[in-house]
Amino acid sequence: MTSPISRRALNMGVAGLGGLATGIAAANSARASSDSSAQAVDPLDLKTDDGLFHNFIRIAGSTGNEVVMAWHEIYRYGIIGKDVTPLHTSRGALIVEHTNNGDGSFTMTRREVAFHCDIETGEVIDKLKNPYTGAMDDVEHLKSGPVTTVHTAHSMSQNGQVLPLQHKVGPARVVGDDVILNHDLSAKFPGPNGKLLMFYDYIQYHAKQSHLADPDLLNVPATYAIQDYIDWRAWQNMGDRDGLMPGRGFGQKVAGFDDMPDDTLAAIKERQPKFLTDWQNWEGNTLI
Repeated sequence: MTSPISRRALNMGVAGLGGLATGIAAANSARASSDSSAQAVDPLDLKTDDGLFHNFIRIAGSTGNEVVMAWHEIYRYGIIGKDVTPLHTSRGALIVEHTNNGDGSFTMTRREVAFHCDIETGEVIDKLKNPYTGAMDDVEHLKSGPVTTVHTAHSMSQNGQVLPLQHKVGPARVVGDDVILNHDLSAKFPGPNGKLLMFYDYIQYHAKQSHLADPDLLNVPATYAIQDYIDWRAWQNMGDRDGLMPGRGFGQKVAGFDDMPDDTLAAIKERQPKFLTDWQNWEGNTLI
C-alpha cells in the first residue's frame, strides 16, 4: 500500500458504494431517454463486466443525474474466538447525489446517518454496556459525509487517485422475474494507532428483470440484504482484544423520507434534523 486511504473515502457506512439509494423523485419515474450510456448497454446484460456494472448502478442507485435515497437496518454482533455475542442494532438512512459522467463512470456524493439501538427494544441509545469489558460506553452514532467518489466497473477513486479497495460486482442470479445481484467490497488499511483495520461488505440486491428490461428506467426499484464484517469501533474501548463485528441487515430504496420506517424517521428528526431539512449543507464527521 503506497499511501494511506482517505478516512473520508473509507467512511462508507453500511453499504459500500455511494449508490445504495433511490430518487427523491419516485424510483419508477426516473427516466431519461437522453442518457446515451443507458442506450449503449444491453439492459438485460448480466454476464459481462460492463453490463453487470451498469445494471448494478441502476439497481443500487441511478444511471441518471439525480438524488437517490435509502434506509437500512443492521443487527450487530461481536465475535471473539468462537463465541458470538449480540451487541446492538443500527438504523440509518443515506442520500446520494448521482452524476453520469458519460464515459461509463459515475460520480457519487454520499451522506449517511445511522443510530445504534437497543437490540431488544429498538430504542436509540446513548450508552451501551460492553459485554467484554463490563464498562458503560458512550455510543458514537454514524454521521458520514459528504464523501465524493468516482466509480467504474473495476475501481473506485477519489480526487483522481484510485482507492486500494477490492470492488466486485456479480454474479447475478435470475429466477423468473427476480434478479439477485451480488456486490462485494473490502479493504485493509492502517488505523490511527497503526493497527491494521479492515472491512468486508457483502450485499445482495433484489430487483425485477421486467424493470431492468426497460432501458429508460434509470433508477430501478430494489431492496437489499447486507452481510458485513468490521473491526471494533474506537468508542468501544476494546484495547488489544482480537475480534471483529459481523452484521446482518436489510434495506430498501425509497421515494423520499416519508417512505422510510417511522422509527428511523423519528430518530433523524430528533437527532439530525438538518439531514431532513437542509441535507445539501449537512456535514457529518470523518470517523471510520
